[in-house]
Amino acid sequence: EPRVEVLLAEMADGEALRTAVATGFSIIQRAIEQLSGSQNPERLVISVDPDFASLWLVPRLAEFHALVPDILIEILAERSSDASFDPRIDCAIHYDEAGLRLEHGELLFRSSLFPVYAPDSVQGPPLRTPEDLRHHVLLHDRTQIEWREYIENCGVAADVNFRSGSVFSETADCLEAAVRGQGVAMGDDFLAGLYLLEGRLVRPFDYSFPSKNAYYFVAPRGSTKHP
Repeated sequence: EPRVEVLLAEMADGEALRTAVATGFSIIQRAIEQLSGSQNPERLVISVDPDFASLWLVPRLAEFHALVPDILIEILAERSSDASFDPRIDCAIHYDEAGLRLEHGELLFRSSLFPVYAPDSVQGPPLRTPEDLRHHVLLHDRTQIEWREYIENCGVAADVNFRSGSVFSETADCLEAAVRGQGVAMGDDFLAGLYLLEGRLVRPFDYSFPSKNAYYFVAPRGSTKHP
């Protein structure tokens, strides 16, 4: 009987110790969770084309934060990056050739291209028909090809010199020049959308043509499980 009493006492002490240890671990775990929540919030790293970032994504960040206020967003604005092999990136929105089939991505949208200019600021005759473009400075986004295609495809009979004007390496700079009345730019329904909505740019003609490129959403291998 004394030995039984000793065993029972040891068992009681062991249970008390187990309870104390479990309580201690629970307190430590809660403290770690609180510290993690306050100092290291959930992070979403997005690799995105710089023009898309400044002209489309950044103006809409407030709407995203309203839906998920506890997410820390990190935007990596880079012209080209292989999101599939970059461990920093959770997802990417990049500009590439239209018609691609991506294993870990999908098409977001393909733009339509058309001329845009600032109302009441372009010097020269009013832009009533595409032929009137011959009297205005043309602004080029990286290349003169888009203006050439527009002029050829919309059936302009007049001699419009698409080789003249200014060339910009960034879409944002090209549209900003148009906003400031420096000429007529080739815009689209997404990157120029905010300018058009605010009335800072207008589109003079109905004719448009599809871009040869498109925007894609890419989720690297394994990141699709990220909540």
